[in-house]
Amino acid sequence: MYGSETPAVLEALTEPVRTYYVRCNTSKVSTEELLNRLQERGLKVSRHPLVPEALGIQVEGPFEIPPADPSVVVDKHTAESVLQGANVYAPGILNCEGLKVGEDVTVISELGDELATGTANMGANDILTFRKGLAVQVKHRRFKAPQVRDLPEFSEGLLYPQSLAAMVTAHALDPQEGEVVVDMNCSPGGKLSHLSQLMHNSGKIFGFDRNIEKVGRARQTLTRLGCTNITLSIRDTRYLHLDLADLQSDRTLIDPPCSALGLRPKVYDFSTLDRVNNLANYQKQFIKAGSKVTKSGGIIVYSVCTYTIQECERAVEFAEHECGLSVVEQKLFLGSKGLVALTPSASHCQRFNPNVDEIGYFIAKLQR
Repeated sequence: MYGSETPAVLEALTEPVRTYYVRCNTSKVSTEELLNRLQERGLKVSRHPLVPEALGIQVEGPFEIPPADPSVVVDKHTAESVLQGANVYAPGILNCEGLKVGEDVTVISELGDELATGTANMGANDILTFRKGLAVQVKHRRFKAPQVRDLPEFSEGLLYPQSLAAMVTAHALDPQEGEVVVDMNCSPGGKLSHLSQLMHNSGKIFGFDRNIEKVGRARQTLTRLGCTNITLSIRDTRYLHLDLADLQSDRTLIDPPCSALGLRPKVYDFSTLDRVNNLANYQKQFIKAGSKVTKSGGIIVYSVCTYTIQECERAVEFAEHECGLSVVEQKLFLGSKGLVALTPSASHCQRFNPNVDEIGYFIAKLQR
């Protein structure tokens, strides 16, 4: 995929982004006011010049980690959270043999990567018995990232942590006030709430996802951010055109499950080619259904947080040749062009590359 750039891409993927973005919820607060509030908390924050609701917070590092013994082994999710500034909670610990309260410890991944050092709040017996609570208070990290979810502004619904590429996705769909919009894969509600924000809580948005847990997470997000023009429903949207035959949207967002190879940071990833191919076939089912619930002349945006050809340009080929959709230009273009050697229409698609844009991501805008 990346040829001579592969080492740089792999290195970038192991580290947090250097700019951590949050989306200002302009339904509740102005971008300027939120900017000032975050700066007063000592955060180094700036506005993005082309995405008015995007605020970038500087991530500092890398720093040296002072040695500590013993060590605590954590799972992949916890390891990546620690790299982004989180503490260590009991459910994420895999091994903590002999750990005592008050000890200084090194937090390591399953592969032995040293991530941080801190102080044990719990002993090994309590961690492994109760499996809940703050286990290690991290003191020294390789990177200093903002603890956005701990801020009052987060609980007040004034902001939502979101990558710049994800914000561009909602702008690509460009929903208008009074329209009918469908989000086929709406959890955890980031893009869904952004669509509501861009529509000024007008019109109708239908958010779908495949189980009660996912829909529940989206509902929490919408409640916190004050979105009122959205109806949530549990659906396997691969069959949305069959289950809701009368549904016709002006604009449809398809952000299906993907290999997520573009997300940072990664301590490791064991994805296989078979998994990528299976996911690509899975994604095509959503594109097919989305093409059928969108009005003639309507807009569909397809996005994935990965960079594989199978899930990006090949998905666009399927949309064109099998679903009768046409690729159209995106007004807000911050990434690179898609791989035109695969399909000429990819010149209108956006690719974000981990070593350049701090994330691996793909956006295609289609018209029925």
